[in-house]
Amino acid sequence: MREQVGLADLSYRAKFDTKTAPSRPFWPLGRNHFLIVGEPPLSPPSGATDVTSVYAELLLAGPSSTAVLSKLTSLNLSDAALPNLFCAQASLAHAHTIFLREDIGSIPGFRLLISREYAESAWEAIVHAGHEFHLQPFGLGALELLRN
Repeated sequence: MREQVGLADLSYRAKFDTKTAPSRPFWPLGRNHFLIVGEPPLSPPSGATDVTSVYAELLLAGPSSTAVLSKLTSLNLSDAALPNLFCAQASLAHAHTIFLREDIGSIPGFRLLISREYAESAWEAIVHAGHEFHLQPFGLGALELLRN
C-alpha cells in the first residue's frame, strides 16, 4: 500500500446518522446531517440512528487509490476538490457511495460507504479497476502497520 494500492473491508465499524452536530468527530453529509464512524463499541449520541447494518465500509489506500477510483466514478477526487478529512457523495460502479477522504499519514485513503446489497459488486469492480495498479487486499494487521 505504501507503493501502490490496497483494499480492505472495514464493515464491522460502527456507523451512526444524526441530525444534530455531535460532540465527537463526525463527517458532515449536508446541512444538519452528520455521520459518525468509529471502532465498536461506540455509543450513539442521543437521537442518532444506527446505520451500521446499512453500509459496508471499504478502505482503498495507497498512492494509486485516486487513479483506481477515477476509473469507477465521475467524482473529482483531486486534493483540491476532495482534501483530507472531507467527504462527498457520488456513484461508484453504479452504486451510491459516500466517499470519506481519510489519509493515513502521507498515504491517500478513501473510506467508501456503500449500501450492503451493492458491496460485493463494488469490491469486485474496485479489484478489477485496480488490477493494472497491482491492487492487493489487506487486513487490519497491515492497516495498523501503516498507521505506526
